[in-house]
Amino acid sequence: MWSRRGFVKLGVGAVALAGAGTLAGWYLSEAEIVSAVRRRLTFLHLDEAGLHAFAKDQMSALLAKRPTWYRWKYHVRLLFQKPTAAASWGRTSDRRSRRERMEDNLATVFLLSSDFFTNGADETRVVQYVVLYDPMRPCGNPFARPAVEPQASA
Repeated sequence: MWSRRGFVKLGVGAVALAGAGTLAGWYLSEAEIVSAVRRRLTFLHLDEAGLHAFAKDQMSALLAKRPTWYRWKYHVRLLFQKPTAAASWGRTSDRRSRRERMEDNLATVFLLSSDFFTNGADETRVVQYVVLYDPMRPCGNPFARPAVEPQASA
């Protein structure tokens, strides 16, 4: 039988654990995002104002994610789901650190959010930030080339 004191201790522990997890997720700052993108994309000329705008938009997008019922349900289901042949309980052949994977992801999102691919992946041009890439936004394909109107032959 649970005593009232044991139940309160369990509740306080759960709240403390949730708070620690939330604070651990906020360790990423705008300056770290800027330096990570610069570190991964040293071969490109990046627009400084656009890079800082990207970091600001990325931070606001990360902090805007709220835990919904469907996210909780998905994660709880993953705990009890039998692993597939490809995924054996989190083991992977990827030997990069979590930080390296995060930096690669940030650099990828920055390139997709910029005009790099719409300008033909030209490494000599200055890469300008356009808008934060959202795969759910319609007509947000960074690989789409602008239509060129044919010249009228007169």
